[in-house]
This record gives sequence, C-alpha cells and structure tokens, in this order.
Amino acid sequence: MFGSLMPKEGVEMSKKCTVGKCALCGRESIELMQSHIIPKLVYTRVKTYQNSRFRNFLDFNQLYQDGEKKPMLCHECEEFFSKYEVEFTNKFLDKYLSNNKQTLVPQYNGIKNYILTVSWRILYDDLFVYNSFSDTHLRSTYEFLEKRLRKYLNQIRTDNVEVCAADTFEEIKGESFGEMIALYEEAVFNSLLESLKNIESYIFTLKELGYSDKVITLLDSFILGYSYNSGDNRKFVIFSMYKGLVISTIYWNDRTIFFPGDLKQFLLSLNCKKTLKLSLKQEIDCVLSQIKEAYPKNQEILNSNNTREKLENRYKNAKKQK
Repeated sequence: MFGSLMPKEGVEMSKKCTVGKCALCGRESIELMQSHIIPKLVYTRVKTYQNSRFRNFLDFNQLYQDGEKKPMLCHECEEFFSKYEVEFTNKFLDKYLSNNKQTLVPQYNGIKNYILTVSWRILYDDLFVYNSFSDTHLRSTYEFLEKRLRKYLNQIRTDNVEVCAADTFEEIKGESFGEMIALYEEAVFNSLLESLKNIESYIFTLKELGYSDKVITLLDSFILGYSYNSGDNRKFVIFSMYKGLVISTIYWNDRTIFFPGDLKQFLLSLNCKKTLKLSLKQEIDCVLSQIKEAYPKNQEILNSNNTREKLENRYKNAKKQK
C-alpha cells in the first residue's frame, strides 16, 4: 500500500535550476539535472500503484515523490547513463520480474557497466553529499575507489563530451618534494587506462543469500543502496537492493596487511565470491534489525492524525501496477 521504502535521510530537492560542476565529466558552470541515485526505471517497477510515494523506512514522515535524487550530473552525462539503464531494464530486470523473481535470468554482455554507473552514484553520494567516513582512516580508500570508477565510466563513453582534462606531467610544480611526488603519482594514474583490477561486480538474489520467503516478501518493496567495508578493511562494498535482487561492486583491498585471529576470520578475508555473499548477508541482517527497531515509531506515525485512513483512501480507487 505504501509504495517503496528508502533508507537514506533527505529532503526532496527543489526543481529550481542548479548550476555547478558535473560530478562525472567535471565540466564547471553547467546546469545540473536532478539525478536519481538508483535509476527511476527501478522505482517505476517497484511502485504498487501509479500514484505511490516512497517513505524512508527509518522515519515514515519522510516522503519522496519518485525516489531520491540530487543535482549531480549534466544533461549529457544523464543521457550517457540512461542508455545503460534502459538496456538493463529491457535485457535483465523485466525478464527477471516476469519470471516471478524466482531465479536470475542470463546476464548480457555489458551489464557490468550498468552496475558500475549505479555503484559510482551511490559512492559519490555517500562521500560528497552525506560526507560519510569523514572521521575514519577509510575515507581515502573510498575516495580512491570513487576516482577509479569515475575514470572508467568516462573512459567507456562514446559521446562527444570533453571530459575535464587531468593534470599532465608538464604541470607538476609542487612547492615541496612530497607534494611533487604526490602530483607525479596523480599524473601517472591519469595517464593509464583504468583496468578495474581488484574491482568486481555481482548480482545475487535474496534467496541465494539464504533468506526465507517471508523475509524476501518483506523486502520486496524496499529500495536501498550504500557503501560499507569489512572489519578487516579488505572488502569495500557498494550495493543496492530491490525486488529481491542484491547488486554489488566490491573492491578487494590487497594493500591491507591482515593477521586473522582464527580460521573463520581467515576464510572471510579471502578474495572470493563466497566471502562477498557472507558479507552481504551480514549487512542485510543489520538492515532487518533497523527495520525491526523502527517499526514501533513508524506504526505510531501511521496511527496519528488519521494517516492510515488517509493512505487507505489515497489508494482505494488507484490503478494498481502490474
């Protein structure tokens, strides 16, 4: 009845034109669109009714008309991402949904690019809008990952947008030796193609992760996405979840020296698909705990000021989505 639920706090952004720097191509003084963090095509397929609205599952008082969006991308970068969203919807998501969400359908060539467009947006939003990880030593790793994903996405574009030029070796003019070394390393990074080494993308179902039909039904109308890391600082994960799908990008951080205390810790630290699945399940278990904790407060909200009755009337004669 209540449409989809979202985990992030925020206020629906104004439709007023915003001029600034595009987060992807880096062009400045350009009009920024209201960019969805998770594509709008996903929200339209999660809606129960045509006029459904979305609520933050941590606080039902927070409403969203059609999903969380921010002034992030220029028009050209929005169009660049749009082709991957349409392809994903036509070649994977709609086929999966028509299959009653029981099993994954075959993945098409190029699905990784869709996953990375969403993962990058989630990570950028976490870092530079919500300012996540600002009080930890992990932020530099997340910033490095964001830069790598952004570089790759600009690398595969085929439009005529001229991406903001990176520093070259000729421009290295640091005031100190340490600063010059840092600028040199940056120039080397900018001069090489992004190979996505140690960065992988996966799609799982909640069923694959070991959840019961009851939990899968509960989470069916939830849309969420954020970044997290493992306790050993070796797995940096960006994931989104909707309609029984768990879509993730993981950076295996081999730079970290980790001394496991026991065999279980050692197995969890390995770079393999199984450890990612275990990590995602632990994270989703935390989400379920948050849902349980927020339940009494949300029921209070629904029972106050005739809210429940208003919602029932709102959807009484509404057209139900397929």
